[in-house]
Amino acid sequence: MLLLLTIIAGTVAATSPTDATVQTVQHGVSAQPVLLAPSPPPPSWKYTNCTSCLGAGLLWCYLDDRCWTHYDPKDRGTQACKLNLEWCAAGSECGCTTCGDQQCQIPAPAPNPPPTPSRAGGVQQVHLALGKAADTMTVAWTTMNATGSASAPGVQYGPATGTAGAGGPLPSHVVGDTRVLNVSGLRYTHVATLSGLQPNHAYEYQVDGDSIRFNFTFRRQGGASGRTGPDRHIIFGDLGASHAFSICDACTAGVDNCEHDACSQNRSAGLVAEIATADMMLHVGDFAYDFDGNGGLRGDQFMRNIEQVAAHVPYMVSHGNHEDSDANLAHYIERFRSMPSNAVPSTVDTVAGNGGVNTLWYSWDAGLVHYVAIDTEIWDKSRSQGNVSRAAMLAWLKTDLEKANANRATVPWIVCHGHQSVYCSTGDDGDCNLPGGSAFNYRLYLEPLFFEYGVDFWFNGHEHSYERSFPVYKGKSDRSNIDPKATIYVVTGAAGCSEMHEGFTRVAPSWSAFRSNTFGYSRMTVYNASHLHWQQVQTDPTLFGKELYGRVIDDAWIVQHHHGPFNLSTAPTGTAFKLGDETPARSLDHWDPLLGLDDGSGRATTALIREFIEEHGEAAFAAKEAELLATAKRYAGAGSSTVWEDVREDGSSAGAWFKQFAWRGANATQQ
Repeated sequence: MLLLLTIIAGTVAATSPTDATVQTVQHGVSAQPVLLAPSPPPPSWKYTNCTSCLGAGLLWCYLDDRCWTHYDPKDRGTQACKLNLEWCAAGSECGCTTCGDQQCQIPAPAPNPPPTPSRAGGVQQVHLALGKAADTMTVAWTTMNATGSASAPGVQYGPATGTAGAGGPLPSHVVGDTRVLNVSGLRYTHVATLSGLQPNHAYEYQVDGDSIRFNFTFRRQGGASGRTGPDRHIIFGDLGASHAFSICDACTAGVDNCEHDACSQNRSAGLVAEIATADMMLHVGDFAYDFDGNGGLRGDQFMRNIEQVAAHVPYMVSHGNHEDSDANLAHYIERFRSMPSNAVPSTVDTVAGNGGVNTLWYSWDAGLVHYVAIDTEIWDKSRSQGNVSRAAMLAWLKTDLEKANANRATVPWIVCHGHQSVYCSTGDDGDCNLPGGSAFNYRLYLEPLFFEYGVDFWFNGHEHSYERSFPVYKGKSDRSNIDPKATIYVVTGAAGCSEMHEGFTRVAPSWSAFRSNTFGYSRMTVYNASHLHWQQVQTDPTLFGKELYGRVIDDAWIVQHHHGPFNLSTAPTGTAFKLGDETPARSLDHWDPLLGLDDGSGRATTALIREFIEEHGEAAFAAKEAELLATAKRYAGAGSSTVWEDVREDGSSAGAWFKQFAWRGANATQQ
């Protein structure tokens, strides 16, 4: 009989698929059903070796302070002890591989493959950003010494003469700068500005002392002037060093290294395939998981991973909650100080030093789109960071939107973006659902501004999933993308990281057009002032075949002939779908094939889950979710740190809002 287990910080719920009751444990006390085991378990639960565990006749034994082990009844005569490899009580990165007579053996984490050998001069982590002036682009890079060469750091550049690679000197040269990043190790960041660039021209560039020459096509010019085709922008959030599935189909869950060579076998899908046609990439928060991980080496590896796209296409960013600790905020500010910040105030102080470029909020034009970055993470801070505060950001935001509206004849589309959701339903946690949750709070402040200034889109990550709304205002929506009467909200936080998104258990709200918890990224193609094409690209190698990697799972046209402030008299007042509608085509659930609930009725997975819980109880569904995560961890392989994005006190991830609980489980992580 298959036994399923959920352990969260020493909490146990055991069920079988045929019996939803919890396991009865007998050990010198009256037999009682045990749902929650204290953490740590009482001494009577602890056994020093497998033999005494078997002698007690228990299915589950606590061997030491870190691991649980499980006895399989069919092995009773062999004195063998089998481990549940999926769970441990101390943290998401521990795991047991062998069980001796005395203890559970905890292996060292599986090593990552060695990074690509350092290039000449120690230059690495090269990435582009759009510049402040319309004819500029910035180049940023990192070295482990002050300059990376004997002279002042700089970049040579000029018109492209062919494919990128080593070659003779280029005609132009610009000197860059150096700042020390002495948090989580010592490294130096450098930024140089390339100027005099012409729209629709191809360029090559090479950092001084580097052995690699990169190329890009410049498409910076704001407005329609000089455009020869549509603007293609790639948007995503929550991309880790490991589990970076959206970069290419070779990126895996078990290792951090997914550099150029790893993707060399297939560059026909994923972010690497977008280089040829993308004019810009936008990463809406949560990088590397995390920048300061492993003494900052995880952040270095992440930046090396994205170099294969970011050195060719401007890689724009906004701040996420995983960049909110002192160390991670310093990494974010220093690593991305090349952004074209126009923030007020212009600088921010971090533990890396004073005077860092304020990239917590800023704006820029890219083709026909005005982008506005907002810092959702400053919202709930009781402190301000020096002179950086929510009040300062909101004052700047209002001024920026006023200017953007005055310029709509030239740059008609306005996109605001940040990390957390204003509207979402993809997570059954407090971020999306509960009054007083983060989305509710952001809505109070931001939705009126978006409506007043006619903001076309809000993009965010945070939920490790995808969801596109119909035009919505104060919860009311129109089932039409023709001349929207309110803002469209998009969650695109599924690029790939170690925190897996749970299945959908909540009925999609009436305003939700489509949602999916498969890995992927968004593609926005702006054809002109009125027509915009939106797509969601699936990059999920975990439960889907290679032939499905890169397929489009959501496709919509947005047509707006009347850019400008929205009007209360024409604002949405109805529902795009009837309340409670569970049309299956509105949701694509990554986990659906493994849940085993499909009864052939064609009903939505949310309805099948609700029916299962009503019949068998939440503990039984928690057990199902435990097996789903176990499957993900088996796919990830040894060394994987795969966990649920969030968990609930009963061990399931359905309805989770772990931030409200005093405890913090081994599988409970930041979102």
